[in-house]
Amino acid sequence: MYQARSPYCLSCLTKFSLLALLFLAVLCLPLKSEARQWSERKLEKTVLRIDRDISRNRWDKVIKHSQKSLPQCVRLYSEQHPTCILILKNINQAYEKTRRINPDHSQIERAYSLASEVLGKTHFTTIAARNYYYIFLIYTKNYAPAIPLVTEMIEIEEAGSNDKFRLMERYSQLYTLEGLIGNRPAEEVALTKVVELSADVMGEESDYFRDAAEALAYNYCIQKKYYKFFQLIKQHKIEISCLSKQGS
Repeated sequence: MYQARSPYCLSCLTKFSLLALLFLAVLCLPLKSEARQWSERKLEKTVLRIDRDISRNRWDKVIKHSQKSLPQCVRLYSEQHPTCILILKNINQAYEKTRRINPDHSQIERAYSLASEVLGKTHFTTIAARNYYYIFLIYTKNYAPAIPLVTEMIEIEEAGSNDKFRLMERYSQLYTLEGLIGNRPAEEVALTKVVELSADVMGEESDYFRDAAEALAYNYCIQKKYYKFFQLIKQHKIEISCLSKQGS
């Protein structure tokens, strides 16, 4: 004879079923998490895909695929691994190509510091990472940390090809930065180099040399180095008033 189940038993079965489903779901979580982890082969294929996107100037795709592959690379290897550093560099390079700043600012500094530490200061990856980091610091008006980057560029150039024109431009960057943070003695040192290099490269009749000499005279005036000021303007026939500059 058929006996109807009580509502109480049905309720128990329903609760038991729900608990069983929840338990199974919890058991499956690690499996799903593991499924999302990449193998070395998948990472290698993604890196090749990123290289193809770079060659075709598909910068948004470079950003998308690089951001996905970076944590997987760090998990498989380490943050210091050359492949992971390259991926990080690619992210910043793609943002630069699209004339944007990487919203994750930590990636910009980290790309440079890791590349410099692991690959060396003159490696092409380090050069690209340093240049983008410098652009970011100037864009955000964070001038003080940009000074060591320019100093490093100067040291590399002097130890390498020692191109006077390029050095003149680097020292011009340096004196501008030192002036922006108000470090007048350091600005004087950089300006002196610009004056020397511009006289050698461009000639003392060039506008570049005249502008550098006037900037140096202004620096002398600000530091109250009046003897050097008058000596400089007399030697190069510069028409500039120290009093007017002090008041500006």
